[in-house]
Amino acid sequence: MKGLKKLSLLLVMMLTTTLLYGCGGPSPTDVVNEYFKKMQNGDMDVQKLFAMAEEGTKEENVESDSFSEDTQKKLLEKMKAITYKVNSETVDGDNAKVNVTVKGMDLNIVLAKVMQEAFSFILSQAFSGVEMSEEENNAYFDSLLNKYLDEITYSERTSDVLLTKVDKEWKIEESEALSKLLIGIDSSTFSDSEGGTGSDSETPVATKEMTLNTPLLVETENGNYNLTIEGARATDKRNEFSEKEVKQVVFLDYTYENVSFDKNDLYIDEYAFQVLDDEGNVLDTYPVYDENRTAKDTPVGGKCIASGTFAVPTDSKNLNVTFVRGSQKVAKIIVPIN
Repeated sequence: MKGLKKLSLLLVMMLTTTLLYGCGGPSPTDVVNEYFKKMQNGDMDVQKLFAMAEEGTKEENVESDSFSEDTQKKLLEKMKAITYKVNSETVDGDNAKVNVTVKGMDLNIVLAKVMQEAFSFILSQAFSGVEMSEEENNAYFDSLLNKYLDEITYSERTSDVLLTKVDKEWKIEESEALSKLLIGIDSSTFSDSEGGTGSDSETPVATKEMTLNTPLLVETENGNYNLTIEGARATDKRNEFSEKEVKQVVFLDYTYENVSFDKNDLYIDEYAFQVLDDEGNVLDTYPVYDENRTAKDTPVGGKCIASGTFAVPTDSKNLNVTFVRGSQKVAKIIVPIN
């Protein structure tokens, strides 16, 4: 009889516990799962993600509501390909964290390419005496973003999604950390230039002179890296679909080494260079590539050999190359074309 009474009491306690937890609403993990499912269905506020990414900077840099409808649709479509896996859940009173591994968008790389190409184009227009309006600048930026979204890559990142209980319901905390997890951007993306590897300085700095095949140490508040210009070589490669009229197509060969920059991986592509020919023409990039020398995300201790391709409309003997970070001209060099 006593045994039956103890068993009944135990069953009541188990039932009570089940009811308490079962009626407590969605768990933090449930809330995170629902958030990601909505995103994979295209139900996501892109503007809010950009706002979260910029919360660590005082400047307004990229506003998603200035994007065209077509670009916003493409952003949402690319976000549908994001995948995730919940690793663990930790609850501490009214705070919780859900550890998640996400294969998210590398939008930082896309934006670095866009901003560098846009800056070079706007600078070339200014040299030509053409002043672009803010509306024209936004339209050009939008067209570049739309183009480079077709090349978007995805990388695996692991982080905690933070939640707070409000009115007995778990709410995800919106932060730049969440934006970084999902789409690869945070405030450093907008203040930095090489995929998040440096920032503009309010104090003008003299442009350094580079020497061929000699590493240039670039020091930033986020760490240092070496950049080496190795040479320029003409190629017979042509893109049959390109309408650019050229006399030469030239590869600019360079190497970069991540010495101590550890906020993001180092990424330097052809848009980090402003290139002129002997007659002062600002050169466009050209759509052919050296498959053995492509820019890559490079962690601390890593090195990458790369090349940029430029359309030369003259019989120029040299490339006049300036390495640019944001709006800061860092170093320059004249490179003979071989």
